[in-house]
Amino acid sequence: MMPRPYCEVEPQIISLSSSPEIAAVSWTGGKDCNLALLKAWRDPALSVKYLICFRPEGKPFRSHPILIMEAQADALGLPLLHIIIPSSTSDYMEAYVNGLKSLKMKHGINVVVTGDMDLVGTMQRNWIERCCEQVIDGDGKYMKAYLPLWKAERSDCLHSLLEEEFVIIFSCVKSPFLTGVGLDGG
Repeated sequence: MMPRPYCEVEPQIISLSSSPEIAAVSWTGGKDCNLALLKAWRDPALSVKYLICFRPEGKPFRSHPILIMEAQADALGLPLLHIIIPSSTSDYMEAYVNGLKSLKMKHGINVVVTGDMDLVGTMQRNWIERCCEQVIDGDGKYMKAYLPLWKAERSDCLHSLLEEEFVIIFSCVKSPFLTGVGLDGG
């Protein structure tokens, strides 16, 4: 039996500088961002220092429970920074960009890592990538998005999680996709 590929995607070159760039992982607590964190940790061009969570002000957070995300951050030894999207905002892109600018200024973050695998809905480009392009420092350098799972096969990523011996806890599942079929297709 041939070994399964490790969630294979085209490699991305983040930096040719001699020192790693400070990176933060866009964190939901789910499997994709966990696998993206692992890939970023293994990339010598990056120094992952933070997890970041974009969440709405005064509304329920629709990702994994915040308490689980905070426990994950503690276990990983990384601070979980919250970017609060104001409830009064009418321009979500502007709110995200302002949050990223704040992260760059306060924490020196140059790269945002995301576990995004594909476009969502009617988007024509990756959201975080588009937001990062609007964050420019005094030297004219853009914040970068690193998408190590982009266009990866989901089954390969699932097998990678198992091969890496991730401890998987289901905190929410989209019911049409959990039918009792095993990983081996049976």
